Amino acid sequence: MLKKTLLTLFGTCTFLAVHAQDLPDAKSQASASYKATIGLRYTVGGGGYTDLGLTAKYFITDQTAFEVYTKLPFYSRDYLASLSYIWQPKLGFSERFRPYVGAGAGILRHTNSPLEHEGEPRISPIAFGMVGIEYQFKKLPMALSLDYRTPLLSSGTYAPSHNHISRVSSLSIGLKYTFR
Repeated sequence: MLKKTLLTLFGTCTFLAVHAQDLPDAKSQASASYKATIGLRYTVGGGGYTDLGLTAKYFITDQTAFEVYTKLPFYSRDYLASLSYIWQPKLGFSERFRPYVGAGAGILRHTNSPLEHEGEPRISPIAFGMVGIEYQFKKLPMALSLDYRTPLLSSGTYAPSHNHISRVSSLSIGLKYTFR
């Protein structure tokens, strides 16, 4: 009788352990969160404006991170260097898809002329908001992101006027290497 009871308890525990591995809350090792990323961000803005930048993100908690971005200077009238605070919650149904929202501040350097030797460069502080989604590949240490950034505030004597704001508002795609 004792053997039957012990076998029944052992079988029940085994069944519950196997069932728990199939629950959405169970996290596999292959899709564990990362701690930091570094990568490239390709931006498309209004009026045919494009640029390529370098981005790095570091998580300070499980769901919040700081992101640094600098535009790589390729014959452009605008240059942006920024620091953002990002909230990136984990979804209950997917460990690899993660939406994010954030706000940041930076320095925008711009000229009014498309020719580099014409026009004085102007520097303006800028604050912006962002919203996006990120996908982390299961077997590769890479993440792919898509986001939209728009200025919330730009000040200074030489801040971009309202009709130039499309150069700062952008839709971007990023490819990042992840560090665990």
